[in-house]
Amino acid sequence: MKTLGAGKLILPEHTPFAKPLTVQQCMHYALTHPAVASVLIGCKNRAEVLNAVRYLDMSDEELDYAEVLGSLRNDFRGNCVYCSHCQPCPVNIDIATVNKYLDIGRLDKDNVSPSLRSHYQGLSATGRDCIACGSCEARCPFGVEIIKNMAEAELLFSEFIR
Repeated sequence: MKTLGAGKLILPEHTPFAKPLTVQQCMHYALTHPAVASVLIGCKNRAEVLNAVRYLDMSDEELDYAEVLGSLRNDFRGNCVYCSHCQPCPVNIDIATVNKYLDIGRLDKDNVSPSLRSHYQGLSATGRDCIACGSCEARCPFGVEIIKNMAEAELLFSEFIR
C-alpha cells in the first residue's frame, strides 16, 4: 500500500477527495488495515521526517480520516489510482500494477506494445489467476470493478489473441 498514494492523497490539486488528507491521516489509514504492521514514508528532508513522526503524539481526533474519505469526488469513482488498498490478494495478484498496465493498454487497444505485453506476462500472477473472490472490490475506496478489469487485462494482453 502506498501510504500517501504516490503523493496524490496529500496534494490539493491531485486528491480524489474534497480536501487532502494529512500525512498522519494517511499513515493512520494504512496502519488500521488488516495485516499492515508498518508504513514507509518517502521523506525528502529532515522537516518531512519530523512531520511524519508527529503521528506518535497526535490525538485520535487529529488522526481521524473518516470525514475526508467520505468526501470522495465523483470523478474518481470507478477509476483505479493504484493505491493498493485492494491488497492483499489471496492469489498474490499485484492488482494496482495489472490495472496500471490495463490503463496504458486501453489507450490504444489495437496496438498494445510488445514491451507492455511482456511486462504484464512477466508478472508472477496476472488477471488469469483471479478467482473472483471480491475481497479486493470490498476494500477499494474508489468502487473499481477489479474482477472485470482482471478479465479485460487477460484478454488484452493474452499472447494467443494477437
